[in-house]
Amino acid sequence: MEKTSVKTRRAAAPEGSLTEKIGFREKFFYGGGDLASNLVLVLTSTFATFFYTDALGLNASIIGMILLVSRLLDGVSDILMGYIMDKTRSRHGKARPWMLWLAIPIAISTVLVFVVPNMGDVGKYIYIAITYNLVTTILYTAINIPYGALTARLSRDQNQRMIINVFRMFMAQIGSLAINALTLPFVKAMGGAAGTSSQSAWVIVSCVYGVLAALLFLLCFYNTKERVDVPSENIGFLKSLKLCLKNDQWLLLVAVWVVLVLGLATSMSVGTYYAKYVLGDESYFGFLSAAGILVALVVMPVMTVFIKKYGKRNVALLGAVISLVGQAMALIDPASFNWLMLCSVIKGVGSATAMGTMFAMIADTIEYGQWKTGIRVEGMLYSTTTFGAKVGAGVGGAVAMAALGAAGYNGLLAVQNESAMQAIKTIYLIVPLPFLALMPLIYLLYKLDKIYPKVMADLSAGRTMGS
Repeated sequence: MEKTSVKTRRAAAPEGSLTEKIGFREKFFYGGGDLASNLVLVLTSTFATFFYTDALGLNASIIGMILLVSRLLDGVSDILMGYIMDKTRSRHGKARPWMLWLAIPIAISTVLVFVVPNMGDVGKYIYIAITYNLVTTILYTAINIPYGALTARLSRDQNQRMIINVFRMFMAQIGSLAINALTLPFVKAMGGAAGTSSQSAWVIVSCVYGVLAALLFLLCFYNTKERVDVPSENIGFLKSLKLCLKNDQWLLLVAVWVVLVLGLATSMSVGTYYAKYVLGDESYFGFLSAAGILVALVVMPVMTVFIKKYGKRNVALLGAVISLVGQAMALIDPASFNWLMLCSVIKGVGSATAMGTMFAMIADTIEYGQWKTGIRVEGMLYSTTTFGAKVGAGVGGAVAMAALGAAGYNGLLAVQNESAMQAIKTIYLIVPLPFLALMPLIYLLYKLDKIYPKVMADLSAGRTMGS
């Protein structure tokens, strides 16, 4: 009886309105936080490897191992940061203050990634390992985990969360579009060229991106409000982790994200190389990425209509099938830039549904977890989700770079050997297929959309699953 009363009291505590409307300004600036995140993340993940191998001439396999270790550490730091966020107490809330505290440090660390001193290859690898982990494992994690968890603290209304998530992903896609399409032309405009002479250009570009990211994080902090403040017990780290593992609907979303990231990270890691050596111009990779992102920008705003009618799970499932079809179509004419642009458009429709629903679904699992266990863990649920994604990204990227290194890839050569060329083609075209095929199967097991109204009705009435 005592256990039930604790659950009931916790569920009935003031937790924020279930129907409170969030204004356009707040949604817009919240979305700007993900644009800021992508300015840092895409630059330091997608393009940093190309910078290390083709601008500095470093070994692809060693860079791949550094990235793998970094991603594994990053996954662990995600879980720790989620726990720290749950324990955070400040006048600004749990999540928002981290954007205020870390906006400037993350901008500086982004620049440091590209300021690799001329200290010999061993010294360069050590410097890269330190600075890359500083920006990704420590600072990006410490600012992005609270930012993501903030969705669940802005509102408890499912429709509002869906709209908030669309704003977030819309702005994130704008960031990805700008970086993927403009970074290499920007580097060239700043005096970059093949070889080590381009390093100063990369530093200039990273300075611009870093300043913009810091400004957007600060605007996000000043223009958002944490309305949902659910009293929680002072529970330990292991108990928090166990509560996450009891959340079966959350585990399914983790699985979706892991398989998606594994396939895409492996392919995207060699995207610039594929464009350079197969299509004839590394800048083409930016256009291929931009094509998918532009479609996603169009699809996301209208997606909410279909989500209200058919549910987030069903829309995401259809999108997963569309992504698989788009990737498979690339095999028909893989050396044609125009054909790959069409495939990117199709994949963009699919990715819009996955990204446009993922974080809103994760926010829903926070409510589901509270309903199922009687205890609310926001930071840990969000952070352990990204743990799986980051480990998947690390493994995918490291495998891709290791495969290139084993195949004899040399970034200083104008023409690669046949083995390296085959590795680039296989990783870019074929590797994502089995991962994309798994996603619809996992979505079929997800049931939270159907029971969410009951979950929220019970929580509003002070009931939990065990009460």
